[in-house]
Amino acid sequence: MDATSEQNGDLCISILHPPIDDPQSGEMPCERWNPTQNVRTILLSVISLLNEPNTSSPANVDASVMYRRWRDSKGCDKEYENIIRKQVSGGRIEADKDGVKIPMTLEDYCIKAKTRPADTSMDMTDFYVDDYDLDDDDDEDEEEEGEEGAEEEGGDSGDDSGNGEL
Repeated sequence: MDATSEQNGDLCISILHPPIDDPQSGEMPCERWNPTQNVRTILLSVISLLNEPNTSSPANVDASVMYRRWRDSKGCDKEYENIIRKQVSGGRIEADKDGVKIPMTLEDYCIKAKTRPADTSMDMTDFYVDDYDLDDDDDEDEEEEGEEGAEEEGGDSGDDSGNGEL
């Protein structure tokens, strides 16, 4: 993935590029946008970029140089770190204005699953709804009425009870 963040914070990620053949980009057409991409695959690409920026093909050369200097100095060169801190602070201010809560701890980032009490049982009464067979129900009602009428007149409903008597 050829991707690094640009000076304005936009991301340059292969899977967001149009699916055209561009030999100069160094990307294969299969690495570019296609209809199978979804939010999950795009976010995974962003996370991958943030975890391992590709400094050999940067969209922002200055940022790449600062990052490499910071990485190679094992954090002693503070220029990159200071810029990142300033951007994070600006992002927090913007988030506060928009009413967005930014997670500050690992616990804030992790979503805890809600567990159901063990004794809850599911109500299955509404699970199977027979409303789609309205015509069949009407036919059965008519048949039952006909059978009741025949029995009241002393006639036989014609049903075989299975006991050998007719």
